[in-house]
Amino acid sequence: MPLDINILGEGVYTPREVARLIGSTPQDVLRWTRGSGPNPPLWNAYYQPLDDTTELSFLDLIELRVVKALRAAGLSMQSIRFAINLAKERYGISRPLSTAGFRTDGAEILIDAIENDGEYLSLSKKNPGQKVFSKVVGQSLVDLEYDGDQVARWRPGFASGVVVDPKRYFGDPLLDDFGISTKVISDEFELTGSVQKLSDLYEIPEKAVRNAINFEEALEKP
Repeated sequence: MPLDINILGEGVYTPREVARLIGSTPQDVLRWTRGSGPNPPLWNAYYQPLDDTTELSFLDLIELRVVKALRAAGLSMQSIRFAINLAKERYGISRPLSTAGFRTDGAEILIDAIENDGEYLSLSKKNPGQKVFSKVVGQSLVDLEYDGDQVARWRPGFASGVVVDPKRYFGDPLLDDFGISTKVISDEFELTGSVQKLSDLYEIPEKAVRNAINFEEALEKP
């Protein structure tokens, strides 16, 4: 486990927690960040060089969320890897999938990557591929907030009032206005079965309790 000074403000997640938040599997998360067999990782996870740990940071979480969306859209690992390297070399973007620069340059970077992958030569700029991947990038980044060029927090679009902020509670999803873990509320709801009791206990509106429960339930859906 890395030193506390390297944890504060960065968020700390296990592969299982990341997989749950992005709708993937722990196996994919580990394969993308640690490699598999002869295939190297897409990037070295934030904590890995510090302590060779499998734990991940908030930036890793956000970038893995984009990878998941690109894979779901049919982009090969070869193309994603090429796009990441291209963004670093040509556009000077150090963390390509989690910076504001990728929001604007993402479609062009991905098309360049696709055109260098034999499996995707048919998706040239003359075809709908550019619009498809531009939409994927846009959807992946639309609910992120940035401080300067770097992503600072994630407000899941499907969850009202919920924020994932690495500077708060080590990056666990929280009810933004109240600073209470959505997981804690959801777990207690399973025990009590009463929104009203939790509302009284935490002195928050019943609507906020329901938002936390709905968020956690949404994460469990396939």
